[in-house]
Amino acid sequence: MPATGTLLSRAFDHHQSGRFVEAEALYRHVMTSDPADTEALHRYGLLVAQLGRLEESDALLARALGLEPTDAEAAVNHAKILRALRRPDMAARRFRHALSLSPALLAAQEGLGHAERERGDDPSAATAYGRAARLGAGAALLRQWGNALDGLGRLEDAVRALRRSAGLDPTVPSVAARLAAILSRLGRHDEAACWYRRMLVLQPGHTEARHARKVIAGRSIGKGDEPTQA
Repeated sequence: MPATGTLLSRAFDHHQSGRFVEAEALYRHVMTSDPADTEALHRYGLLVAQLGRLEESDALLARALGLEPTDAEAAVNHAKILRALRRPDMAARRFRHALSLSPALLAAQEGLGHAERERGDDPSAATAYGRAARLGAGAALLRQWGNALDGLGRLEDAVRALRRSAGLDPTVPSVAARLAAILSRLGRHDEAACWYRRMLVLQPGHTEARHARKVIAGRSIGKGDEPTQA
Protein backbone atom coordinates (compact mmCIF):
# COMPACT_ATOMS: atom_id res chain seq x y z
CA MET A 1 0.00 0.00 0.00
CA PRO A 2 1.40 3.44 -0.88
CA ALA A 3 2.61 5.65 1.98
CA THR A 4 0.28 8.31 3.35
CA GLY A 5 2.33 11.08 1.75
CA THR A 6 1.99 9.45 -1.65
CA LEU A 7 -1.77 9.04 -1.23
CA LEU A 8 -2.15 12.68 -0.21
CA SER A 9 -0.08 13.78 -3.18
CA ARG A 10 -2.32 11.78 -5.51
CA ALA A 11 -5.43 13.12 -3.83
CA PHE A 12 -4.19 16.68 -4.22
CA ASP A 13 -3.38 16.11 -7.89
CA HIS A 14 -6.91 14.82 -8.47
CA HIS A 15 -8.30 17.74 -6.49
CA GLN A 16 -6.39 20.30 -8.50
CA SER A 17 -7.40 18.63 -11.77
CA GLY A 18 -11.10 18.68 -10.92
CA ARG A 19 -11.37 14.93 -10.41
CA PHE A 20 -13.24 15.40 -7.17
CA VAL A 21 -14.67 11.89 -6.81
CA GLU A 22 -11.21 10.34 -6.98
CA ALA A 23 -9.77 12.99 -4.66
CA GLU A 24 -12.51 12.48 -2.09
CA ALA A 25 -11.99 8.72 -2.07
CA LEU A 26 -8.28 9.12 -1.39
CA TYR A 27 -8.72 11.79 1.29
CA ARG A 28 -11.26 9.60 3.06
CA HIS A 29 -8.95 6.59 2.80
CA VAL A 30 -6.13 8.52 4.47
CA MET A 31 -8.43 9.78 7.25
CA THR A 32 -9.72 6.26 7.87
CA SER A 33 -6.13 5.08 8.28
CA ASP A 34 -5.14 8.08 10.40
CA PRO A 35 -8.01 10.19 11.77
CA ALA A 36 -5.48 12.68 13.18
CA ASP A 37 -3.82 13.47 9.83
CA THR A 38 -4.26 17.24 9.83
CA GLU A 39 -3.20 17.72 6.22
CA ALA A 40 -5.84 15.28 5.03
CA LEU A 41 -8.48 16.96 7.21
CA HIS A 42 -7.48 20.39 5.90
CA ARG A 43 -7.38 19.46 2.22
CA TYR A 44 -10.54 17.38 2.41
CA GLY A 45 -12.25 20.29 4.15
CA LEU A 46 -11.36 22.52 1.20
CA LEU A 47 -12.63 19.92 -1.26
CA VAL A 48 -16.03 19.53 0.36
CA ALA A 49 -16.33 23.33 0.54
CA GLN A 50 -15.86 23.44 -3.24
CA LEU A 51 -18.64 20.88 -3.49
CA GLY A 52 -20.94 23.15 -1.47
CA ARG A 53 -20.84 21.13 1.75
CA LEU A 54 -19.91 24.06 3.97
CA GLU A 55 -21.05 22.68 7.32
CA GLU A 56 -18.97 19.56 6.74
CA SER A 57 -16.02 21.72 5.74
CA ASP A 58 -16.39 23.77 8.92
CA ALA A 59 -16.27 20.60 11.05
CA LEU A 60 -13.22 19.22 9.22
CA LEU A 61 -11.21 22.43 9.45
CA ALA A 62 -12.15 22.96 13.10
CA ARG A 63 -10.93 19.43 13.80
CA ALA A 64 -7.68 20.02 11.90
CA LEU A 65 -7.02 23.19 13.88
CA GLY A 66 -7.87 21.48 17.13
CA LEU A 67 -5.10 19.00 16.38
CA GLU A 68 -2.67 21.57 14.93
CA PRO A 69 -3.58 25.06 16.21
CA THR A 70 -0.43 26.69 14.78
CA ASP A 71 -1.41 26.13 11.14
CA ALA A 72 -2.03 29.69 9.91
CA GLU A 73 -3.11 28.58 6.43
CA ALA A 74 -5.76 26.27 7.86
CA ALA A 75 -6.93 29.08 10.16
CA VAL A 76 -7.40 31.44 7.20
CA ASN A 77 -9.24 28.81 5.19
CA HIS A 78 -11.50 28.01 8.14
CA ALA A 79 -12.26 31.70 8.54
CA LYS A 80 -13.23 31.91 4.88
CA ILE A 81 -15.63 29.00 5.33
CA LEU A 82 -17.13 30.72 8.38
CA ARG A 83 -17.67 33.86 6.30
CA ALA A 84 -19.39 31.78 3.64
CA LEU A 85 -21.62 30.36 6.39
CA ARG A 86 -22.44 33.95 7.41
CA ARG A 87 -20.77 33.68 10.79
CA PRO A 88 -18.64 36.84 10.71
CA ASP A 89 -18.00 36.99 14.45
CA MET A 90 -16.45 33.52 14.42
CA ALA A 91 -14.64 34.30 11.16
CA ALA A 92 -13.11 37.45 12.66
CA ARG A 93 -11.83 35.49 15.63
CA ARG A 94 -10.29 32.89 13.36
CA PHE A 95 -8.63 35.53 11.17
CA ARG A 96 -7.19 37.13 14.32
CA HIS A 97 -5.89 33.73 15.36
CA ALA A 98 -4.15 33.40 11.99
CA LEU A 99 -2.62 36.86 12.43
CA SER A 100 -1.35 35.96 15.89
CA LEU A 101 0.58 33.17 14.17
CA SER A 102 1.67 35.20 11.13
CA PRO A 103 1.20 38.98 11.53
CA ALA A 104 2.23 39.72 7.93
CA LEU A 105 -0.24 37.26 6.38
CA LEU A 106 -2.07 39.37 3.81
CA ALA A 107 -4.95 36.94 3.29
CA ALA A 108 -5.69 36.98 7.02
CA GLN A 109 -5.53 40.77 7.31
CA GLU A 110 -7.75 41.35 4.28
CA GLY A 111 -10.14 38.63 5.40
CA LEU A 112 -10.38 40.28 8.81
CA GLY A 113 -11.41 43.50 7.07
CA HIS A 114 -14.22 41.68 5.26
CA ALA A 115 -15.38 39.94 8.43
CA GLU A 116 -15.36 43.17 10.45
CA ARG A 117 -17.36 44.91 7.72
CA GLU A 118 -19.90 42.06 7.77
CA ARG A 119 -20.09 42.36 11.56
CA GLY A 120 -20.96 46.04 11.13
CA ASP A 121 -17.76 47.25 12.79
CA ASP A 122 -16.73 49.85 10.22
CA PRO A 123 -13.78 51.35 12.17
CA SER A 124 -12.23 47.91 12.68
CA ALA A 125 -12.84 47.06 9.02
CA ALA A 126 -11.07 50.24 7.90
CA THR A 127 -8.14 49.50 10.22
CA ALA A 128 -7.81 45.95 8.90
CA TYR A 129 -8.04 47.05 5.27
CA GLY A 130 -5.42 49.71 5.89
CA ARG A 131 -3.02 47.21 7.42
CA ALA A 132 -3.66 44.85 4.52
CA ALA A 133 -2.98 47.63 2.03
CA ARG A 134 0.36 48.29 3.65
CA LEU A 135 1.21 44.59 3.34
CA GLY A 136 0.48 44.48 -0.37
CA ALA A 137 -2.15 46.69 -1.92
CA GLY A 138 -4.13 45.58 -4.93
CA ALA A 139 -6.83 47.59 -6.67
CA ALA A 140 -9.74 45.69 -5.10
CA LEU A 141 -8.30 45.94 -1.60
CA LEU A 142 -7.67 49.67 -1.97
CA ARG A 143 -11.25 50.07 -3.17
CA GLN A 144 -12.53 48.33 -0.04
CA TRP A 145 -10.32 50.50 2.12
CA GLY A 146 -11.43 53.69 0.40
CA ASN A 147 -15.08 52.75 0.75
CA ALA A 148 -14.60 52.01 4.45
CA LEU A 149 -12.84 55.34 5.01
CA ASP A 150 -15.64 57.13 3.18
CA GLY A 151 -18.17 55.47 5.48
CA LEU A 152 -16.25 56.82 8.48
CA GLY A 153 -16.21 60.34 7.06
CA ARG A 154 -12.45 60.32 6.47
CA LEU A 155 -12.91 61.79 3.03
CA GLU A 156 -9.38 62.92 2.17
CA ASP A 157 -7.99 59.52 3.17
CA ALA A 158 -10.70 57.85 1.12
CA VAL A 159 -9.78 59.93 -1.92
CA ARG A 160 -6.13 58.89 -1.64
CA ALA A 161 -6.98 55.19 -1.34
CA LEU A 162 -9.46 55.28 -4.21
CA ARG A 163 -7.08 57.17 -6.47
CA ARG A 164 -4.47 54.50 -5.83
CA SER A 165 -7.07 51.86 -6.70
CA ALA A 166 -7.93 53.65 -9.94
CA GLY A 167 -4.24 53.92 -10.77
CA LEU A 168 -3.84 50.15 -10.48
CA ASP A 169 -7.08 49.35 -12.29
CA PRO A 170 -8.59 52.27 -14.20
CA THR A 171 -11.48 50.18 -15.61
CA VAL A 172 -13.80 50.07 -12.58
CA PRO A 173 -16.66 52.58 -12.94
CA SER A 174 -17.74 52.30 -9.29
CA VAL A 175 -14.36 53.67 -8.16
CA ALA A 176 -14.69 56.68 -10.45
CA ALA A 177 -18.27 57.21 -9.26
CA ARG A 178 -17.29 57.03 -5.58
CA LEU A 179 -14.39 59.42 -6.12
CA ALA A 180 -16.65 61.87 -7.92
CA ALA A 181 -19.23 61.76 -5.13
CA ILE A 182 -16.63 62.28 -2.40
CA LEU A 183 -14.95 65.13 -4.24
CA SER A 184 -18.35 66.78 -4.73
CA ARG A 185 -18.93 66.59 -0.98
CA LEU A 186 -15.52 68.17 -0.45
CA GLY A 187 -16.51 71.03 -2.76
CA ARG A 188 -13.91 70.08 -5.38
CA HIS A 189 -16.41 70.12 -8.21
CA ASP A 190 -14.06 70.36 -11.17
CA GLU A 191 -12.19 67.25 -10.02
CA ALA A 192 -15.53 65.53 -9.40
CA ALA A 193 -16.67 66.35 -12.92
CA CYS A 194 -13.52 64.74 -14.34
CA TRP A 195 -14.20 61.53 -12.46
CA TYR A 196 -17.85 61.55 -13.48
CA ARG A 197 -16.72 61.91 -17.07
CA ARG A 198 -14.41 58.92 -16.65
CA MET A 199 -17.30 56.93 -15.17
CA LEU A 200 -19.44 57.70 -18.21
CA VAL A 201 -16.68 56.54 -20.55
CA LEU A 202 -16.35 53.28 -18.64
CA GLN A 203 -20.06 52.62 -18.22
CA PRO A 204 -22.49 54.99 -19.99
CA GLY A 205 -25.49 53.26 -18.42
CA HIS A 206 -24.26 53.66 -14.84
CA THR A 207 -26.98 54.50 -12.33
CA GLU A 208 -25.36 57.86 -11.60
CA ALA A 209 -25.02 58.74 -15.28
CA ARG A 210 -27.82 61.31 -15.28
CA HIS A 211 -26.34 63.16 -12.31
CA ALA A 212 -22.89 62.92 -13.87
CA ARG A 213 -24.09 64.56 -17.08
CA LYS A 214 -25.56 67.45 -15.07
CA VAL A 215 -22.30 67.93 -13.19
CA ILE A 216 -20.26 67.85 -16.38
CA ALA A 217 -22.64 70.22 -18.16
CA GLY A 218 -22.26 72.72 -15.33
CA ARG A 219 -18.48 72.66 -15.30
CA SER A 220 -15.83 73.86 -17.65
CA ILE A 221 -13.24 71.09 -17.71
CA GLY A 222 -9.93 72.26 -18.99
CA LYS A 223 -7.21 70.06 -20.38
CA GLY A 224 -5.27 70.34 -17.15
CA ASP A 225 -8.19 69.11 -15.04
CA GLU A 226 -7.86 65.43 -15.91
CA PRO A 227 -7.90 63.15 -12.85
CA THR A 228 -4.54 62.80 -11.21
CA GLN A 229 -3.19 59.58 -9.78
CA ALA A 230 -1.59 59.23 -6.39
